[in-house]
Amino acid sequence: MLNDVLLEIFSKFLRQQYGSSLIIKGKPGAGKTTFALELLDSLRNEAPAYYITTRFSNDPLTDRFPWINDISTGPKSRNRNVENLNDAFREHLEKLERMIEEGKVSKNFGATGTPGIVLNIEEILPELEALYGFVSQNINAKPVVVVDSIEAMAEKYDLDPEILFQTIQKDLVEKSGANIIMVMEQDRSTSLDYYADGVVRMGFEYFNNFLIRTVTIEKLRGVSIGSSPIYLYSLDSGHFQSFKREQIIYPNQRIKKIAKAEDKQFEVSLGLREFSKLFPSGTDKVQLGSVIMIHRQTQSNVVDQYVNLFKNNIIKYSIGNGRGVLDVTSSTYETSRVLVATMEPDILKHYITAEKTEKSSPFIINIGGKSMSEDFPREVIDYYMTNSRKPLVYIFSTDFLKFTYGDNFVGDFSTIINNIRPTGVVIIVADDEEYRKMYHYSTFSIHVNDINGYVIFNSDSANMFLGSLSYDEEKWPDIKLSFVA
Repeated sequence: MLNDVLLEIFSKFLRQQYGSSLIIKGKPGAGKTTFALELLDSLRNEAPAYYITTRFSNDPLTDRFPWINDISTGPKSRNRNVENLNDAFREHLEKLERMIEEGKVSKNFGATGTPGIVLNIEEILPELEALYGFVSQNINAKPVVVVDSIEAMAEKYDLDPEILFQTIQKDLVEKSGANIIMVMEQDRSTSLDYYADGVVRMGFEYFNNFLIRTVTIEKLRGVSIGSSPIYLYSLDSGHFQSFKREQIIYPNQRIKKIAKAEDKQFEVSLGLREFSKLFPSGTDKVQLGSVIMIHRQTQSNVVDQYVNLFKNNIIKYSIGNGRGVLDVTSSTYETSRVLVATMEPDILKHYITAEKTEKSSPFIINIGGKSMSEDFPREVIDYYMTNSRKPLVYIFSTDFLKFTYGDNFVGDFSTIINNIRPTGVVIIVADDEEYRKMYHYSTFSIHVNDINGYVIFNSDSANMFLGSLSYDEEKWPDIKLSFVA
C-alpha cells in the first residue's frame, strides 16, 4: 500500500510517538474523503482505525473501501455498541456539555431549549460518544480516527466548529494520544489551522482545459516535507495516487542489450512504448516521412531533461538497430556525452551530430552557419549515413537553428525537411514561438509543460499524462506516462 509518496509522508507523521491532528481541507470534489480513507487504509493493520461520518450513506465508498462499514459510525454503522466514556480524558467534553446545557454554544438552543435542564451528552452527540468510546477502548494503542467532516458534525448539532475541534484536540489528541484526521469542507485558512498539528490543502485548477489536481502541505509538525510542499495527484478509478518528482540518472556502464526492431521500410518504430498513448496510431510506430513536433510549451530545466530523455531513447533504440540518426540540437539536449559513456563504439557509428566547429571527426558534420541548404546538402547526409540502415531519424531543435542561422531560418528549414523526409522520420524540438510558426509542417505534435516541477505531456485535447521514470534491468531510464484525472 505504501508505494505512494504522500501516503508515506503522512503515515510517518501519524506514526510519531505522540498523538497528532491532521486537517484535510479543500473544495468539494477535491478527493478529501478518498485521501483520508487511503491514509486510514495504510495504517489500519498496525493501529486501531475508526471512521466517523455524517454522510447519509457509505454505499458510494464501500465499493472502493469494502472494510469501511466495519470501522465506521454513521447512518449504517455496525459498531454503535461502545463502552462508556469513563476511561478517556474528557475534561473538555464535560466543559462542552455544560456549555450546551447553559445554551452558550448553540445558535438556537437558548431560544428553544429549557434553561437549566440536565442533558446527557451521549444523547446529544452520538458520534462524539462513539469517538470517545473507541479511544477509551484503545487508549494505549495510538488509534487513528477520521472525522468526515468536522463542519458537518458541528452543523448537525448547531455547534461552533472551533469549539468542537478544540474539544477533540485537547481530550483525545493531547491527553489520550490518539491520531485524529479531520476533513473540512472548505479550502480557505481558518483559526483551526493554528491548533492542528498538520494541515493539507487539496484543490484543482484548469490548465489548457485539463483538470490538474494539487495537494499542498501547509504544516506538518515533526516531519520534513522537502523543498516543495506541492504534489500532483490523481483520482483515477476512484483511488488517490500522488506523484513524486525524480531525478533522471543514466547508467554508468555500457549497455549490452539492444532490442531489435522489425525491419520495415515504410514504418518506423521509435522504441517508445509508453508514448503509444500519445501517437495517433496507438503504437510507437510512425509512417515514413512523418514530422513529429515536440512542443516545449513551458521552458524549464525539468522540461529540458525529459525532452532530452525522450530524444536519447529514440537515438539509443535507432542506432542500436543499425539505423542512422542525424542530431542537430543545442547543448541543452546533449546526447553525445551520454552515448559515449553507455554505448559500444560499433553502435555509435550510426550517430552523427552537427556542430558549428572546425573539429575533425567522422561523427560530426561541420556547419558554417550561413545557410542550412549549404550545410545540409543531401549528398553530405548520404555520405555520413553510408553504413547505416534506413529509415533514418533526423532530430532538430529550433533554439539551435535560431542561434545558428538567425530568426529567419524557417523558410530554409522547410526546404531541408522536404528533402530529407522521404528517407526517414523528422523530429523537431520547438519552443513556443517557433512552434506557432511551424506547426503546420507537422504530422502530429506532442506538447510538454511544467506544472509545479512535474512534466505533463499531451497530443490532443482529450487526454493529459504525467511523466515519471522507470528503469530497465540495465538501469537505463525511460519515461512512464500516467493518466491525470
